[in-house]
Amino acid sequence: MRVLGSVFVSGTLAVGVLVGGAARASAGLIFDSTILATGQGFGNAPRDLTVQRTGNTTSPASGCVSPTGGFTVGSSACMGRDAALGNGVVNVGGDEPSPTRDNQKYGAPFASDRGITTASDIGILFNATEPGGNSVTVSDLTLKFYLNGALIGSIDGQQAFPSTMPGNGAAGFVFRVDQAQTVDVNRLLAMGNIQFALESTLTGSAGGAETFRIFKVGSTDEGGGRSVPEPLSLVLFGIASLTLARRCRRVS
Repeated sequence: MRVLGSVFVSGTLAVGVLVGGAARASAGLIFDSTILATGQGFGNAPRDLTVQRTGNTTSPASGCVSPTGGFTVGSSACMGRDAALGNGVVNVGGDEPSPTRDNQKYGAPFASDRGITTASDIGILFNATEPGGNSVTVSDLTLKFYLNGALIGSIDGQQAFPSTMPGNGAAGFVFRVDQAQTVDVNRLLAMGNIQFALESTLTGSAGGAETFRIFKVGSTDEGGGRSVPEPLSLVLFGIASLTLARRCRRVS
């Protein structure tokens, strides 16, 4: 299922994006099944949003993070509206497990922190923890763009997962910016060192915690946040290590 969301640009800060007041353009986040995410677990990969359903699984679970006013987690961190031309889901928050602070479970990273410079760099890992790999629906996933603490844009999307068992060698699902809409997102990124924050609403969640992390596609181990050496680099490292070992033996 491919569902487009939209980009919302504040009328106050839209001058550098489109001239003439508020800018509204179609854009969105889409699920990219070609990326296999690995290296999961809170121990080695902090998350930017954590949502956990408690009690009634028939009602949606929702969570929000915002850097406005320092750092905010919960209902007050939600936009309170859908993105322009969005999917109709407004995130309300309230299902964020403690501790609700900037730590292992939550974050609002700067683009420079993650090495993101273009829309094609942006990846959002969804790591589901449903019992038995049961289904879950990401009714809304919103990526918000902040500049100097002010919200300047947002894109959203959604995806139903019939199973949350990603498959051999994979540990999560990845959302990316729709290729047709990268120009709009690149205009936002060009405005300065953008800070990212996430919102999400999940339907049919019976487990948890469900987590999301923003990462740079292609330069890390999709979601783990650790650099992965290229094969050539590993070979060169091995040669250098052998050479050093031989020199040490000669000296001794």
